Amino acid sequence: MDFAKVLNELRQKKAEKIACAQQLLSEGKVDEAAAVDAELDGLCKQISTTENLMRRSQEDAEPLPEDGGKPEDKGGAVRPFRSLGEQLQAVVNAAKTHMSDKRLLQVNNAVMGSNEGTSADGGYAIQEDFAGQILETAVSTGDILSRVDSYTVGANSNAARWLMVDETDVSASVFGGVQMYWASEGATVAASRPKFKELKLDLEKMMGFAYATDELLQDAAFMTGFFGTAFTVAANRLLEDAIVCGDGSGKPTGILNSGGLITVDAETGQGVGTLNAQNILKMWSRALVSGRKNMVWLMHPDLEDQLPQLMLGDKLIWMPEGGISGAQFQTILGRPVLFNDNCQAIGTKGDVLLADLKQYMLLKKGTARQDWSMHVEFLTDQMCFRMVLRCNGMPKVTAPIQLKNSTRTRSPYVTLAARSASGGGTQQAGRSGGGQQAAG
Repeated sequence: MDFAKVLNELRQKKAEKIACAQQLLSEGKVDEAAAVDAELDGLCKQISTTENLMRRSQEDAEPLPEDGGKPEDKGGAVRPFRSLGEQLQAVVNAAKTHMSDKRLLQVNNAVMGSNEGTSADGGYAIQEDFAGQILETAVSTGDILSRVDSYTVGANSNAARWLMVDETDVSASVFGGVQMYWASEGATVAASRPKFKELKLDLEKMMGFAYATDELLQDAAFMTGFFGTAFTVAANRLLEDAIVCGDGSGKPTGILNSGGLITVDAETGQGVGTLNAQNILKMWSRALVSGRKNMVWLMHPDLEDQLPQLMLGDKLIWMPEGGISGAQFQTILGRPVLFNDNCQAIGTKGDVLLADLKQYMLLKKGTARQDWSMHVEFLTDQMCFRMVLRCNGMPKVTAPIQLKNSTRTRSPYVTLAARSASGGGTQQAGRSGGGQQAAG
């Protein structure tokens, strides 16, 4: 039985009866108004009975573990709902009847530390395992997200602060100043100590919206599959876009906006929007050697038809997926090629990236807020859900690295400059980062 629907109908009848009684009184028809008042007594009793039955049905629907205890797992997390769809149905009923299912308040208390009602942001907290699953699934299924260095903060945290080695030159020392000497070089050696910098990353809000009709809201299984998948895919796309090119303003800082990015010049006279073997080799030569085993090529899909033409002499440096090695992805110089339309348009800086994604930090919070509106699409009988997730990210390396016996800097993030008919023939050596161009 849809108690929310019955309650709304009864309350509508009550409002109509009150308006009718007021009209009769204004016309001096006291006896007729008294009869309507008697009908109102019956309606109020029906409303009260329906509210009590709805409250009891919600209590009975609360799933209990087999041992008959409270709806908590062994870790103490409150998990009274069996599925995301079941919780969304409870949210809908709360929105329509203005009466909160006590299970929603249990989750709010556990996640937000509140005592009653909703938070200042409005809405209810999504049960922790459902909310965490949305982000975790997005991270595990994304070609980019599954490769970054991912961390989860606790329910009461909104930021992370940590110390990181501050080094841009490893030609004479490591970890920003630590050195080792051969004992025979002298009785005394210079003191050495590491250099650190403190970094802080505040969580940002990522929001998603979805609509559902009243008919669909009756099917908890459908809501679980549809909303869980929809918000996961949407979170995946938005996060991967931010990791590639986020500007850091209310969102993660992307690799293309990292101070550690090295930009390699195009070849002199190179055709507009083209990619050739020399571009690839020069990008590879600027990649930090220690991280090459983790590196991937990120490319806009429009570049794919040029890859079979990447020839070095009479040999291809590209290998199709499957190929001789049976690789899952296409490869260039043995490293996977990940096609992603979050890369920049073909021919512009950022359409191709060589990156060690382990050198990107993603911070996420395994809880979410769920808000609703029954008015946004009132005329079409729809409900609007708003999911709010908290996360942020940034590249770990903030400046190119100088190696010993080399005039070139290297980095875990390398991109190719825009290609135009005039070509980027400027030859630069030494340090290059934060969007500066440097030839290989």
